[in-house]
Amino acid sequence: MRASSAGGRTTAVGCAAVLLLAAGCAGSSESATTPAPTPTGAAPSSTLPPEEAALRAYTEMWETVVAASHEGETDPAELERHATGGALVLMREALQGAAEAEVSGEPVLSPEAVVAEPGRAEITDCLDDSTWTIGTGSAAGGAGQRRVDADVTHDGLVWRVSELRIWEPGTC
Repeated sequence: MRASSAGGRTTAVGCAAVLLLAAGCAGSSESATTPAPTPTGAAPSSTLPPEEAALRAYTEMWETVVAASHEGETDPAELERHATGGALVLMREALQGAAEAEVSGEPVLSPEAVVAEPGRAEITDCLDDSTWTIGTGSAAGGAGQRRVDADVTHDGLVWRVSELRIWEPGTC
């Protein structure tokens, strides 16, 4: 099964440029050692179809990172609600790298989810970071459309992005 966010609705969230600053377009396979808290106020994962629940975790992770990057926050507590493992480590590193930069604009996500097996979904996205600006100067802005691959897992309570890889510009 394939699902897209809100029937093709463009979601203006993301953080590819931030990730590029901190991680050079590479995913991380490190595991976070701190268990993440269960989200409050979010619909229980069991009430949504798996594809929608996975997409929700993915987009809410990006929303959290975008908001934190605009505020100069390096480790927002709510990030653990949506990310774990390598994705959590990568996002924290990205936020550290963007903490002192001037951030403006927001990238646009176009994610699609496929349930790979029970409790695990794969998300493919074509993130456009051309309107995302980190810092100043011509090299500070985003570079355009790039592929993003994410694994989203269900831990029995909630879906979280566990692995994340951002590819170079022009890959989608």
